[in-house]
Amino acid sequence: MYVKYNTVIIGAGPCGSACGITLQRRGISNCIIDKAVFPRRKTCAGLVTGKTFRLINKLFGEEDTDSLFCDSASQIRLLRGNDELVSAPLKNTVRLVKRFDFDNALVQRYKSLGGAIFEGETVRRIDCIANKIHLKSGKTVEYKYLVFADGALSMSRKKLGVKKDKLAFGIEAYIPKEKLNTESIDIYFEYIDGGYIWVFPHGDTVCAGAVNQYKKEVDYKEILADFLLDMDVNPDEVKYVGAFLPYGEVVNQNKLPENVMLAGDSAGFADPISSEGLYMALQSGIPAAQAMQSKSPKCVYLDSVKSLKRAVTDGKKAQKLFYSKPIFSKMLNKAKGKQKFVSFYFDNAVEEYNYEYRQLFRLYKDYKSNK
Repeated sequence: MYVKYNTVIIGAGPCGSACGITLQRRGISNCIIDKAVFPRRKTCAGLVTGKTFRLINKLFGEEDTDSLFCDSASQIRLLRGNDELVSAPLKNTVRLVKRFDFDNALVQRYKSLGGAIFEGETVRRIDCIANKIHLKSGKTVEYKYLVFADGALSMSRKKLGVKKDKLAFGIEAYIPKEKLNTESIDIYFEYIDGGYIWVFPHGDTVCAGAVNQYKKEVDYKEILADFLLDMDVNPDEVKYVGAFLPYGEVVNQNKLPENVMLAGDSAGFADPISSEGLYMALQSGIPAAQAMQSKSPKCVYLDSVKSLKRAVTDGKKAQKLFYSKPIFSKMLNKAKGKQKFVSFYFDNAVEEYNYEYRQLFRLYKDYKSNK
C-alpha cells in the first residue's frame, strides 16, 4: 500500500491530534501514524489550566467540551510530608481529564473531520531523501512535511539520529475516593527528592503520582507505595503505571531536515517545575499545522514556539534553584500560611503564563504591591 500526504504526523496524542485537527480545518492533506490503538492508557495527572482550556475549546469549536472533564478543583494545598503548609483558593476553577478518555476524544474529533489515522502501526524506516516512511505492516507513506509528536522517548526521532535528552519520570495510580479523597489540587513535598507527589480528584477516583528528574537508582514504585501507606491505602491493591517526560532540554531542530519538525514531548516541551505537558503539547501542535500554509513552515513554526523554549530552559534553571538544599527548606517555610501568595503565584505562573520564569522576581514584587 502506498499513500501520499502533504503532512504526516507521527503520534496521535494531544499534540499530534491537535496538529491533525488544525490541518483538516485548513484543507491540508495529512495523516497520523501511531503505534497504539485508541483509547489507550497514558500516565498524566490530567490538570487542565485556563490557558490549556482555551486551546481545547479552539480544537472542538462549537462542540460542548464539558464531557471531556472528569473533575474540577478550586483550591490548592501544599504539604510538607503530612504537614499542611497552606490551603489557598484559586481565582479560576481548574479542570481535570483522564487521558484515556481525553486523548481518545481528540482522536475521534480528528476522525470526524475526515482525518486519516493509521493506528497500531510502527515506523520501520524513515527515508528523508525520498520523503518516505516505511511501516512494519508494509505500507509506505510519502510526505512533503513531517511532524514528530510521538513523546519523550520518540522512536521515530531516534531513527533520525537525535541524541537522547535528560528525562523526568512520573508514576501514578488511581485510588477509589472512599479510600483516598480530595477535592483540591494537593502537592506533597519531601517524599521524593527534587520533585513532588500529586493527589488530584478524578471523578470517582483520585489520581496519585510522583515525579522528578529520572534517576536509575530510584525505586519510584516504592516511593509512591510508601506515600500511599502513609495515607492508609494498601499499596498492593493499586496498579502502578509510569512514563518518561521531557526535562528541561529543548531539541535543536536546526540540525534536522528543513521539512521535519518536532512538537510536544518529542521536542522537549514540558514545564520543568510544574511538569505540565498538555498546554505545551497543544501550543506546539497547533502552530506546527498553522505554519504549513507559509512559504517557510519550519522557520515560522520555530519562531512561534520561542516562548515555549524559554519557559523550558528558564524553568529548568528555576527548578534547580528551588530544589537546591539551602533554598528548598527556606521556600517551604516561607510558604506556610501564605494563602494570598500561593494563589497569586498559581493564578499567574501556572493557570496562566502571565510571567515568564525569568520574571519571578517581578511576580513577587507585583504581589507585594498588590497585597
